[in-house]
Amino acid sequence: MNTFPDSFVGIQLHIGDPYTIGWCGQRANFYGVSGTPTTWFDGVLECEGAYDSDTQMYNWYNQQRQQRMSVPTDVTIELSAVESAAQTYDVTAVVGIEAGGTGKDVRLHFVEVLDYYPSSADDRYRNCVVEHQAGGTYTLAPGESTTVTRTFAITGVSWTNREDAKFVVFAREPLSPAPKEIYNCAELGWPFVMDVEGDVDGDGDVDLEDLAALLASYGLCVGDPGYNDDADFNNDGCIDLVDLAALLANYGYGT
Repeated sequence: MNTFPDSFVGIQLHIGDPYTIGWCGQRANFYGVSGTPTTWFDGVLECEGAYDSDTQMYNWYNQQRQQRMSVPTDVTIELSAVESAAQTYDVTAVVGIEAGGTGKDVRLHFVEVLDYYPSSADDRYRNCVVEHQAGGTYTLAPGESTTVTRTFAITGVSWTNREDAKFVVFAREPLSPAPKEIYNCAELGWPFVMDVEGDVDGDGDVDLEDLAALLASYGLCVGDPGYNDDADFNNDGCIDLVDLAALLANYGYGT
């Protein structure tokens, strides 16, 4: 995870201890887990057991990662979040098939994970699943996408350690049991709400309120009464046509 942060997402499911949730047991049955540790890469390559050497373990896992990285995917996932209430986020995944891809059914899963939980001297616990929500199954044609939103209320230890909290969404081949291919995955870390050009009010979307706020400052520059630097997306000191164009280019994002 540390070496390949832009191409590898790992989640850890606990079974038979205080950190397990119901979905973890379901996944253990799905993958036919008979002992721990058991690791699956993209839902199709299984590694059961462990080496005594960390180096051997890393090399074993990295071989599986490399094998799966050589397999292209035509499934895309764009992930965003909007704070809908205190400590509550609407997490939205736009899942699609590339225009030149192959139509298929995809099953979505939304999970909230907490990194370095539970705590340990050697930081062995990474991205522990603390909540799961089913995302549904969708039939998508090439060039087609669907937008799915699930709401997560972050409380307790997750909120206390929110800098380690993440949302993960993955799309897999439907039905059970494993092996079933995971086509793609996306991860969104704290503070969840992304900095998007056009989001003047900072609520994670670009909508009519943002347009109204920009227009209220349109034509103004630093030092002018009513100047709103949150609408100055290119930071040139004035709210002008460039900033309006940036907002309109992202209009509808997150809504």
